[in-house]
Amino acid sequence: MNSYKPSKLALSTLNCAVLAALFGWSVNTAAAAEADIQEQEIEEVVAVGQRLKGSAGAVLQERQNQAFVADIMGADQISRTGDGDAASALRRVTGLTLVDGKFIYVRGLGERYSSTQLNSMYVPSPDPTRSVVPLDLFPSEIIESLSVQKSFSPDMPAHFGGGNVNIRTKSIPSDFLFKVQVGTAYNTSNSDTGYFYEGGDDDWMGRDDGTRALSGVFTDALTSDVGLEGNINSTLDERKNLIQSLDWNVGISKEDVDPAMSFSVAVGDRFESEIGTFGVLGAVSYDNEWEVVQEQSGSSLGSLGCENKCFAQYYDGTSTEQNVRWSGTLNLGYELNSNHKFELTNIALHDMSDRVRNRSYYDANETEEGETELRRVDISYEEREMFSSQLKGTHNFPDLNNLFVDWYGGLSRANRNAPGGLDVVFQQNFNNGVFESEQLQDVAATNITREYQVLHDDVETFGWNMGLPFYGDGYELELKIGGDFSEKTRDASNVKFGITHRGISDEFTFGNNISDIFADANTSNDAFYTSSTGAGIFDDGTTDGDKYSAAHKLDAYYFMADYFFENTWRITGGVRWEDFKQVSVGYQAHSNLFENTLEEIQDVAINENNFFPSLAVTYIMDEEMQFRLNVSETTIRPDLRDVSTSFFVDPLTEFLVRGSPSLQSSELTNVDFRFEWYMPTGNNLSIALFYKDIENPIEMVELAGVGGASPQLLTANAQSGKLSGIEVDFLTDFGFINKDWSSAFLSGNVTLSDSSVNLGINDSDNVDSLFEAQLKEALEADTVSNIVTNNKRRLVGHSEWVANLQMGYDSDDGFHSTSVIYNVFGPRIIVPGTRGNEDAEEKSFHSLDLVYSYFPNFNSKVNFKVKNILGQEKQIEQEGLTLWGQETGTEFSLSYSYEF
Repeated sequence: MNSYKPSKLALSTLNCAVLAALFGWSVNTAAAAEADIQEQEIEEVVAVGQRLKGSAGAVLQERQNQAFVADIMGADQISRTGDGDAASALRRVTGLTLVDGKFIYVRGLGERYSSTQLNSMYVPSPDPTRSVVPLDLFPSEIIESLSVQKSFSPDMPAHFGGGNVNIRTKSIPSDFLFKVQVGTAYNTSNSDTGYFYEGGDDDWMGRDDGTRALSGVFTDALTSDVGLEGNINSTLDERKNLIQSLDWNVGISKEDVDPAMSFSVAVGDRFESEIGTFGVLGAVSYDNEWEVVQEQSGSSLGSLGCENKCFAQYYDGTSTEQNVRWSGTLNLGYELNSNHKFELTNIALHDMSDRVRNRSYYDANETEEGETELRRVDISYEEREMFSSQLKGTHNFPDLNNLFVDWYGGLSRANRNAPGGLDVVFQQNFNNGVFESEQLQDVAATNITREYQVLHDDVETFGWNMGLPFYGDGYELELKIGGDFSEKTRDASNVKFGITHRGISDEFTFGNNISDIFADANTSNDAFYTSSTGAGIFDDGTTDGDKYSAAHKLDAYYFMADYFFENTWRITGGVRWEDFKQVSVGYQAHSNLFENTLEEIQDVAINENNFFPSLAVTYIMDEEMQFRLNVSETTIRPDLRDVSTSFFVDPLTEFLVRGSPSLQSSELTNVDFRFEWYMPTGNNLSIALFYKDIENPIEMVELAGVGGASPQLLTANAQSGKLSGIEVDFLTDFGFINKDWSSAFLSGNVTLSDSSVNLGINDSDNVDSLFEAQLKEALEADTVSNIVTNNKRRLVGHSEWVANLQMGYDSDDGFHSTSVIYNVFGPRIIVPGTRGNEDAEEKSFHSLDLVYSYFPNFNSKVNFKVKNILGQEKQIEQEGLTLWGQETGTEFSLSYSYEF
């Protein structure tokens, strides 16, 4: 897609208004300031403290002083709710919902409509299925605060829809710090026996020791001219060597599950010297936990095997997952004086997920209850990691009219390694309802699937900004300019192949454990293979595009002004210009040859540059109340995978997902209006209205699978979309009832919103909309009017309501603190319906947690948490059937920390 666009600056009413306002005020006030600067006295600033309700009000002052609508969550608040990572903590923020435990939806817009930054810098994602960083990768131990800016400002990326999440990590301490924490946890769902396999010796570290890796002999065979199956001269010994080079010690067995355990250590200090002040902060954390859950899922909705509607394939069984997470940070700081500061931040994050599922499997085409039944075992192992080094500098020049200059540079790398994925179907044989035997499924087309995935992302980013303040009679003005630059490269590959059931002699297919069937004694036996040469034992499932390289480059400059008048009006705004280039290149299977011609690659490349304006007006009634109005224009660009026709598996629904080569960027107009009331006691209230108009929103639609194949999702452009709603956020103590009750408080937020999307399907006009053209291309069809059930519906992922509530109490003696935290979201569309079927919706999930903290002395803390007290099942439903469901247990955790 070559979608170069000319500048809209001259055509945009908002751009004109912003420029007129800024340049009008800037020129006049700057001139006045220049004339009066020598005579002007700087007004004395008095800091007024306020009484806060525990940690819930710790960051209110920062939110109040922001020029743009934002919500901020501090480290103390995260600690109070007991959330272990950034993703679970952010669901407490007004209007945010959590999807798949990793991704945040801001105001009901999917994760692609938000951007994530680490210390205001762009970082790569180790997840090939999503365009943003999975936020569960960031443990709460390294987080100083989480800032969610919901209205666009020119100094942030223009890839902005729902909001911008900025994860701000802990920096140099003001004094000596040494803190150690240990903890353990137990989940009631783990009372069920889990399923395990051998794995590697380093699994406790969250790393594969090479046991699961694809062998060199297999890699050589895949990349050879004759391919995996070889040629007519390939021998049985050669194919035996390939089979035996794979790790077959993956048979599952039942075992009890260990309790979770975790620890963290942090140490830091600040040192004064004759040449300045030095500081250091180092921290490491480790967490190892298991989860056993009962899980159900279905696919291929229709009438096959039933009178009305049912799933042609359905799974029900046990999932056992181990998660190992560790992190390390090393921050170094130097201050020449109060005007010149430098800080180097180094972060290493690692997350391993090892999941085994043992499920009964119903297939309407193959299952005969009481005669032939099926069982499916699959193993998925995944390592995700990110390394980031960031260097920042801040410089103030009092002799140059208080000119300030900030700069930053960063190098980040994200990796994902998923070796040794296994999927096998067993057939259980009965005689008159009595179990007789079990074997590999006796269907010619079935395989034992093995899969190996690798992804590497590298990001270089740097930027700067400088500002100049002016002071006059009754006004303050700050002019600011800056630049942001980033380059990202990605290399990814997926190798998938099968060991065919038909290639194995019948007598060797019997057994219920893959390790026994593929024991060396069997695979070295000539009789194991149906062919005398072993031919037909392999089925290469790797396709063109499974290996690809991609890159994007962003150059941006911005100008903005911040104008105070009579301590009553604050007008902030400016314009950002971005030049964005992106290309994705697929390779032919097992080669370094391009999948497409250079002309076709150029057609799907993105080359855009544009101006993005923003204007914020704040009316300050008094020290307690203020009103904000923000208006802006932004964009949402396709991700690296969104323009590729190759498939990847959605981790939640397990549907196959593909992109559209002609996918275009979405254009958004954003309006926010918010009233804020900050009371002297720390109580506060805010009410916000928001509206978004989206041109060419990026949505997904289901494409029915063929036969028993997995359903497919297409990423495509709808014609238009809208989102509007209201947010209410509050904090109050109970002192209004009785002054002795002021130690107890209630905080919460509620979001009510509505959305709509018009796909643009209209066969009567004989003109294809962008969506119709993309859908026809994917389906190779002449018409799509009967494919999609609802041409108009809500946006995918949008919840019409979201609510958070927290009741807290801090004892007067300071020894005890407790909170009860509740979170719930309204139903949201996960997969839009096709061919008359309803949309698949994730149902509301009610989360209720209890956190209690005891402080034996000033240095130590005991923390006890009960998570998911209600134990509700997570569920996605379609046509009244469970598309996906998971039983969740109640988790009890206990930790102890000591700080010197």
